[in-house]
Amino acid sequence: MRLLASAAFDRGKGEDTFGMRDEDWLVYNKMSKDNDDDSNDDDESELVRIASKLQEIDPTFVSKSEAVQLTPEPPKVRPLTAEDYKIAIGIERFRCPEVLFQPGMIGIDQAGIDEMVSISLRRLMEDESVKERLCQSILVTGGSSLFPGMIPRLESGIRQYRPYLAPLKLVRAADPILDTWRGAAAFAASSKFGKQTFSLADYREHGENLFHRYNIVYSL
Repeated sequence: MRLLASAAFDRGKGEDTFGMRDEDWLVYNKMSKDNDDDSNDDDESELVRIASKLQEIDPTFVSKSEAVQLTPEPPKVRPLTAEDYKIAIGIERFRCPEVLFQPGMIGIDQAGIDEMVSISLRRLMEDESVKERLCQSILVTGGSSLFPGMIPRLESGIRQYRPYLAPLKLVRAADPILDTWRGAAAFAASSKFGKQTFSLADYREHGENLFHRYNIVYSL
C-alpha cells in the first residue's frame, strides 16, 4: 500500500508516465510477495500460539510437525520371492583355478604349472627312457589338485609341450592335502637331508654360489 500511495503522490508532481516502462509494473509483484509473506508469518504465529496453549493443558501434546520430525519413517519391506534366494555366479569360479595355468591374469609374470612341469622334464638328463618313465608317473598333490577337472586340464597343458603321441599319465595323490607334508617330513628325517640343504646363515655368507655347489641352476 505504501508503494501505491507513493505512486499516487508522485502523479501530482507532473506528467503521469506510470506504465510506460516495464519496471513500473514490478511494483505489483513486490506487493503480492509482501502480502504472501505477511500472511504466512501470521499463520505460523497463530499455530505456535495454539500449540503452546495445548501444551499448557496437556504437557504430553506434540504438534503434527514435531511428530513427523521425531517419528522415523518405517522401513518399506516387500515379501520375499524365489528370486531373492538365487545367487548369480559368473565365470569367476572358473577363472580362479585358471590362475595356476595363467598367472598373468593377476599380473604375475611367471610360467604356469603346466609349463613348469615341461621345463622340469627338459632339464632332465638326455636319457629319453628316464623321461618316458617320469611322464607316465607324474604325481599331482596339494589342495589345488582337488579342483574339479584339474587333472585333465593339467594333462592337456603338458601335452602341448610334449612330442606328438608321447605317453603321459598323471595320478592324484591319495591324500592331496597332507601327502606333501608327509613327504617333506620323511625327507627331513632322512640322512640325506643335511647333505642336500644349507642354513640361512650359509646363504647369507656365500650367496648364490651355494646353488652351484649342489649343481642347481635356476634358469628357464
